[in-house]
Amino acid sequence: MSVDVSGAVAYGEADESCRHSMDSLTGSNTHIKGHHRTQSSASSGGFLAPPVEVPRDGLVPTASAQASRKMAGDTSLIENYAFHGMHHIFDQHKGAVTAVKFGNNDRTRLAISSIDGSLTVCSLEPLPACVQHTLRGHSKSVTDFDWSMSNDFIISSSTDGTVRLWNTDSGTCMRSISLGAEVYCCRFQPSNNNMFVCGTAKCQLHVFNVSTGKSYKGGGGKTNGPVSCVSFDRNGEVVWAGDAKGFIYCFCFHLATGRMQRTKRTLVSLGNQITSISSRSWMSREARDPSLLVNCMQNGLLLFRINPDDSLVLKRQFAIKHVKETIRSIFCPLMSFRQGACVVSGSEDMCVYFYNVDEVQKPMVNKLQGHSSVVNAVTFNYDESLLASGDSSGTVIVWNRQQ
Repeated sequence: MSVDVSGAVAYGEADESCRHSMDSLTGSNTHIKGHHRTQSSASSGGFLAPPVEVPRDGLVPTASAQASRKMAGDTSLIENYAFHGMHHIFDQHKGAVTAVKFGNNDRTRLAISSIDGSLTVCSLEPLPACVQHTLRGHSKSVTDFDWSMSNDFIISSSTDGTVRLWNTDSGTCMRSISLGAEVYCCRFQPSNNNMFVCGTAKCQLHVFNVSTGKSYKGGGGKTNGPVSCVSFDRNGEVVWAGDAKGFIYCFCFHLATGRMQRTKRTLVSLGNQITSISSRSWMSREARDPSLLVNCMQNGLLLFRINPDDSLVLKRQFAIKHVKETIRSIFCPLMSFRQGACVVSGSEDMCVYFYNVDEVQKPMVNKLQGHSSVVNAVTFNYDESLLASGDSSGTVIVWNRQQ
C-alpha cells in the first residue's frame, strides 16, 4: 500500500505553534476561521500525507534507557505482548460494539457502548466479572463515549442527536443536550472536565459546559465533512479531529474561553473516512516526539509525528483490513517505558493486531484471534494486564496478558 504525499494542506498563514496564535483570541467575540489555500490535486486511491521521514528520531526509547527497561521487566516486545487466554466474555449488547474503554488508572472497570442505544459499566474483579450498570436513555445508536478523569462521570454521543452525561456510581443520566444533528464523537477536556467537545454530522465541532449544558460563545469549529472522531493532546491545548471525507484537522483550544481556532488541515485519503484518532505526548528524555495514531477506511493504520507547528509527518504505515466499518486503535499505555513501542488496532478480518512502531521490516508483534465478526474497538487498562476488544456482533472479549 503506497502513500501519495502530494496533498498536504495547511491552514493559517503563520508558521508558529498554534499555542502562540491563540493569544489573539483572548477577549475577542469573533469566531476566527483559517484562510483557505489552494489544494493540490490528488491521485485516487492513495494516502495523502506529508513526506515520510525515514531517519530514526527518538520516537521510542533506545537501548540506553536502562531504567525504562527495568520497569518493563527487561523482556522483549513480543514477550511483553503475549497473552494466555480470556479473562471474561461479555455478550449483553444486542448490536455492534462502538467503543470500549477502561476507566482512567483503573485496572478492572470497563465501559462499553453499542448501536443498540445503551452503554454498560462492567466490573472485572472480583470474579466473576459482572455488569454493574446499564445506561439507557439514548433512542438510537451510541457512537462514542468518554470517562471523566475521576471516573465519576461518562459522556456519550448518539445518532439520536444528543450528548448525555451519566453518573457511573448510580447509573443515572444527569443531563441530556440536544444538538439537532447526529453526534459521532465526544471527549472531556483533559485539563477541565467541566468542558467537553463533540462532533456532528453537520460538519461542526461544539464546546459545551457540563454544569450548565450550554455551548461556549465562539466555541467549536468547522470541518469539510461530518466529524467522525476527536482527540485532545495531553494538556488540552490542541484538539485533533477526523472527518468522513478523509481530512485531519488541528484546532487550538483556549481553556479560559472555550474557544477553538483551526490551524492545520491534512488530507490523508480523499473520500475515505477517518474512524479513529489518538494523540500521545512523549514526555521522557528518550522519547520526546508527540504522535498521532489514525485509522482510515482504506486499509490503513497510520502513525504521524506532530511537529512543533502542529503539522504532521507520516512515520509508519501498517496494513489492516479496513474499508467500511468504524475501526478504532490505541497506543499501548506503557510504551514509553520500554525499548520498542506498540500500538493495537481492530480489523475487519476479525483479529486484533499489535504493531511495533520501531520495526520496519516485520512490525507485527502479535495477532489475537477469537472474534467471529469485525473487531471495532480495543482498549488496555493502565498497567496492560488486561486488554478488551469489542466486535460487530456485540461481544467483548477481555484478554489476560501473560505476566
